[in-house]
Amino acid sequence: MYTDPFGSTDEDVVRRYSELATAFWSKAFSGLTAVAYRWHGSDFVNKLWYSVLTSHQDDKYVDGLRRLGIDGDPPAVAAAKYHYFTNIIGGLEMEYVEESKKKVWIRYLSPMWTYAGTALMAMPGNLRRTIFSSWHPRNGELMGCDRLGYVGTKFVMEGDPYDEGYFIEHDESLRPDQVMRFEVATRTPEFDPAVAPTLDPELWPEVRMLKARPKFSSRYSQATVDSLYRYLGTNITHDIVGDTMRMLAVQYLPDLRARTGAEGSSLADVATLHTELLKASRRPYEVVEQDDKRVRIAVNGRTPFGADYPDDLFQALFEFHAMATRLMNGHVRSSWTHDETGEHWTFEDTGSWLW
Repeated sequence: MYTDPFGSTDEDVVRRYSELATAFWSKAFSGLTAVAYRWHGSDFVNKLWYSVLTSHQDDKYVDGLRRLGIDGDPPAVAAAKYHYFTNIIGGLEMEYVEESKKKVWIRYLSPMWTYAGTALMAMPGNLRRTIFSSWHPRNGELMGCDRLGYVGTKFVMEGDPYDEGYFIEHDESLRPDQVMRFEVATRTPEFDPAVAPTLDPELWPEVRMLKARPKFSSRYSQATVDSLYRYLGTNITHDIVGDTMRMLAVQYLPDLRARTGAEGSSLADVATLHTELLKASRRPYEVVEQDDKRVRIAVNGRTPFGADYPDDLFQALFEFHAMATRLMNGHVRSSWTHDETGEHWTFEDTGSWLW
């Protein structure tokens, strides 16, 4: 029976499921954008990232300043702290250097969170410029400060050691074409962790950060699907999702098996992998049948997407579970159905090789 692990009073339990959910949904997000690039090219993935980031910012930025307790800071400081803190909450390594109250540097340290390993080398080199141009220069607009701009100085996709730039509050209002600039900066201020800002521990105790971390990547996954729907329609989007899920299983199953404790190949191990991932994703479920030949799981939660998303999306997401099952045990058949009560996942050990 499902119990929400993020409601546990045991911080180690919350940490374990936070790390599991983050491992899955961060790879799902980056995988969706990578497959979209493979199918539709450089211009499309740049457009996709712009859509994802601007829609996410409209929903979250101003409220995020308040939740972080930085809405009273000067514009450049508040903008830099927002990116510094939210990305730390999301699990990234960051640096913050306050040169003055009107000029504040931030760095996103390598290795890159979104495209791990050699994937960084395969994505378009201009993508990071699009990403930073989508989000950072709009901070001033959303805070009502038309003097605030952002300057990008380094980009890891172009061979720099990290992504870097600074927020700067000018003395006069900026034109739209002035809020985002690029410049070469060969020497920039050194980060000093002793004077770097920290989250208020009263507002952000460790357990709250652990609960928030999976939302960072799962909401980006949701925003990516929303943008794919808008540009490509449901059928092509579901094809991209299904393709992504199958390849995530191929590439990341060993890591996820270790995280879930499903390191054997029995039907029970198969069931453990799936139920642990459901639990980490906060998708309520019930194991309605389980013996040594058959497992049936009733799933009635659709986090992070919601009940109004098409059933076919969840069938496409199930492709991860089908491929993972095939990799774990080639005798086990997987099936997905749905009705008015929710989804029904069935895993049956046929006793013979299926492939």
